[in-house]
Amino acid sequence: MHRADQLLQWTEQQQLNANQLQLVKSQFLLAPAQQHWLILANRVLLLGGVVLLCSALLFFFAYNWPLMPYLAKFVLAAAALLLSGSLALISPPYSLAQRGTLFASCLLTGALLALIGQTYQTGADTWQLFASWAALIMPLVMLSKSRAAYLLWFTLLELTLWRYVDTHSLFWLFSTATLLLYVALANVLLLILAELALPRLGIKANKPLVWLAALALLLPLTIGAIIGVWEQSFRPNLLCYLLLSAIMTLWYLRLQRDIVVFALLLFSAIAVATSMLASLFDFTDSFFALNLLALFVITSSAGASIWLKRLLQEHTA
Repeated sequence: MHRADQLLQWTEQQQLNANQLQLVKSQFLLAPAQQHWLILANRVLLLGGVVLLCSALLFFFAYNWPLMPYLAKFVLAAAALLLSGSLALISPPYSLAQRGTLFASCLLTGALLALIGQTYQTGADTWQLFASWAALIMPLVMLSKSRAAYLLWFTLLELTLWRYVDTHSLFWLFSTATLLLYVALANVLLLILAELALPRLGIKANKPLVWLAALALLLPLTIGAIIGVWEQSFRPNLLCYLLLSAIMTLWYLRLQRDIVVFALLLFSAIAVATSMLASLFDFTDSFFALNLLALFVITSSAGASIWLKRLLQEHTA
């Protein structure tokens, strides 16, 4: 598709005429063919059907909860999970049908765990539900080699992490430097998993998962760095931000260029730099400081956008 983008760009710049473009079309695919759209439609419809069927089961439980005995609830949930697992076993390996049924099994596992917790009132914290769910579906996720299943698994890991630290400190995101740093370091492992391990596990198109992991890492890292400019107790967060940002910039700009992750790094750096600049003008006239900060944000954001556009043009060339 990079070649197609370049050829279409040459056509817009009138470097190729209509006859030359027609000749190129006979040799290269410049737009998705009908079969590509059908493949995409099949995947979207399969994912939507699986999600809707699992949602229907959950709403059935919710609506009929007072009317159903405990045994009937467990039998129905277990039967749905057993059916999806059986369909996955008889489906062709790595087919859309197998991936869809394995994804349904992942969702139904969570529904069964929630049913057990709601029925017996185990008193477990929410993070324990998400942690158990993520642990139980891990073999299914690895077997499916599906980005949708890995996205669900990543989301469960993030929910486990955030709910765990939330049970230990109220408003921990802004009040506890250590917990915020632990969250960032845990997301470093998730980013390494998405970047290096997933291609070896059969997920070739792993970029959306890398972007999600990078966003999950930079969010607590940037917040800790901004607070670290003002608070002494958050200085380790600021130092960790500077170190990890330098490593990620080297990796995603020089070694393995990724425009999306580098854009996240750039605008994160603008936020931290704005906080640093604001700390320098803390005791000056507020009108002057606010205008200077606004000018800095506008100028740096515009410069970052121009730089990213040039990098994107180089990447697609």
